[in-house]
Amino acid sequence: MSAPPPLRVAIVGCGLIGTKRAEALGPDELVATYDVDPGAATRLASSRGGRACASRDELVSLRPEVVVVAAVHAELATLAARALDAGAHVLVEKPAGTGVADVETIATHAARAGRLVKVGFNHRFHPGIERAVELACSGQFGEILSLRARYGHGGRPGYDQEWRADPRLSGGGEIVDQGMHLLDLAHALLGPLPLHSSLLRTQFWQAPVDDNAVIVLGQEAGAGDASPFAVLAVSWTEWKNTFALEIACRTAKITVEGLVRSYGPQVLSIYRMRPELGPPDLEQTRYPDRDLSFEREWAHFTGAIRAGDGRRLRGDLASARYAWSIVEAAQGRAGAPDPG
Repeated sequence: MSAPPPLRVAIVGCGLIGTKRAEALGPDELVATYDVDPGAATRLASSRGGRACASRDELVSLRPEVVVVAAVHAELATLAARALDAGAHVLVEKPAGTGVADVETIATHAARAGRLVKVGFNHRFHPGIERAVELACSGQFGEILSLRARYGHGGRPGYDQEWRADPRLSGGGEIVDQGMHLLDLAHALLGPLPLHSSLLRTQFWQAPVDDNAVIVLGQEAGAGDASPFAVLAVSWTEWKNTFALEIACRTAKITVEGLVRSYGPQVLSIYRMRPELGPPDLEQTRYPDRDLSFEREWAHFTGAIRAGDGRRLRGDLASARYAWSIVEAAQGRAGAPDPG
C-alpha cells in the first residue's frame, strides 16, 4: 500500500512550541508560518520550507489542510476559529483559550466547518504515560481507586514578568500552565469527576496568578464510599523539575516518574499485588530520554484526519472544556482575578 500524500500544514505562532510542532511533522509539508514577530516566522519557514506570511489572512489564503495554533492563550480561540472557517483542521495548543467559553467557541466553528480539532495535550503521548493509561483503563487490575499526580518546575529569572503571569493573556497561573495536563490525564483515566476542593497560592513569584495549586476531584461522599478520587498538585516553586503520576487500581499500583531531560528519563513501574499482600511484584520499563510525544501526537491526529473519524481523538475539546470547568471553579473559590 502506498503512503498517503503529505498534508499541507501551516503554523501560527513560531516560538518554542510552534518549532516543536514543525519538527514533528514527519512527511507532511509545512507551507506557511505566521508570528507577530516576523523574524520568528521567517526562521521557522527557512528551516522547514514554506512561506513566512505577513498576516493571518495571507496564511489562510494558501489553503492549508491543517493549521497548528501555538500562540498565547488569549489568542488561541480566535486563531483556531479563523482557521476552521477557512476549511482547515486545527491542532490548537492547550489550554485552547482562557476559559470554557473559548473552548465552546472553537467547538461551534468546528461543527459548522465539519473539521476536526485536536487540543495539544501531548503528555498523553509520552510512551510511559500512554501505557499507564492503557493498563489502568484495561480492567486487568480491577477498577481505578484513585489518582495522585505531581508536576512542577521552578521558572526562571523574570518569570513573573512573562505573559504566563498575566491573567489577561494566560487565563491563570500554574493551575493552567501544567495543571491542564494533569486535568486532561485525570479526565482520560476517571472521566469528568467534579471539583471536590482546591487551594491556589501565590507564594514566591510576584504575579496576580497562582504559582502553586492543589486540586482534589471526586464526588462528595461519606465514610465507606468507594468512588474514585484524584489529588493533583502543580508548582512553579519546584526547584528540581518533577513529574510523577500514581494510579491505584484494585490489584496493582501503576506509576510514571519523569518525562524527559530536566524532568529525568521516564520510568513506568507496575506493582502487582500478591494474594497475601506484602511487598508487591515489580515490573519496570525505562524509556529513552527523548521526547517523542509531539511526533506521536501528530501521527495520531493526522491518522484521525485521514480516517475522517474524530471519535479517535485523545485529548480533544471535550477534555479541554472539562479542564477549564475545574479551573474556573477553583479560581472562583479562591477569588482569583477575572482574566477578562
